[in-house]
Amino acid sequence: MKRSQPLLIQALLRQARQRRPRAIAASKSRGEYLANFTTITLISLALLAVCLLLAPRANAQVFSSQPYVAAPDPAVEQLRERVEALEADLKTATAKAEALGAALADARRVADEADAGRRRAETGLQQLMDRVEALEDRLTDAAAGQDANAAGAIALTPGGPAAAPAFDVASLPADETALFDQAKALLTEAGDFPAAHSAFEVFLTKFPKSKSAGDAQYYLGESLLYQDNFADAATAYGKLIKDFPQSTHAPTGLVKLARSLRLMGNTGQACRTLSLMSSNFPKAPALAKQLADQERQQAKCA
Repeated sequence: MKRSQPLLIQALLRQARQRRPRAIAASKSRGEYLANFTTITLISLALLAVCLLLAPRANAQVFSSQPYVAAPDPAVEQLRERVEALEADLKTATAKAEALGAALADARRVADEADAGRRRAETGLQQLMDRVEALEDRLTDAAAGQDANAAGAIALTPGGPAAAPAFDVASLPADETALFDQAKALLTEAGDFPAAHSAFEVFLTKFPKSKSAGDAQYYLGESLLYQDNFADAATAYGKLIKDFPQSTHAPTGLVKLARSLRLMGNTGQACRTLSLMSSNFPKAPALAKQLADQERQQAKCA
């Protein structure tokens, strides 16, 4: 129907063109010419009316009711993709930051726990040092009033309570490990220093090449030091440093040797002994170095 309307208009136009010359040729009078002109005018007005009727339909076809959608811009699409990629990277970075924050919090908690443990250890060490100082004071009081010999040493008699009955060394076990364990128990658990002294002497006599010989030599010096026998204790510690320099107790034994000398009244020799710590035991444990510093203060070393 839409295609037939233009064809109709063309046919009417052709008819108008054909009738116009015919009408002019057939009519020689002015009246006939006007009639023909009127006919042509009416036909033209009819054609114009048809065109006006067709115009709204054409406009309806050109201007659609559907909204206009522009074609996507490649640059805009690339920018959108970059923004989405940045958002994904930001989410990943945020997740990593949260994980690192949690790890840092855990590390801080562990550090706090370690610091608390260190403070507890320092408190325990101070308590131990207080006990050592109290023992030294008791040993010093026991050594007071004794006469010095020609070499400057002091001949001491055991102080404190009356001496215990002699220890029966025959009751000691013959096995190397059992003998060492019993001698150490007599020293550190029972506090029977004379019996520990005898037990360690038996051990060193029977097992001089034992892997525990260095420890036994150190504990022998301890058993003598706790009996106020500073001269024999100094000898035992000196033998430890000379014969067992690789023993873990050797650095502490050097400090105990200096302490024995100081308690014998030989503070100068005690200070000279302490000066050997850095050269003889450069890798000494921190505790041994701390004990050496405290002993220097006790001896008033320069």
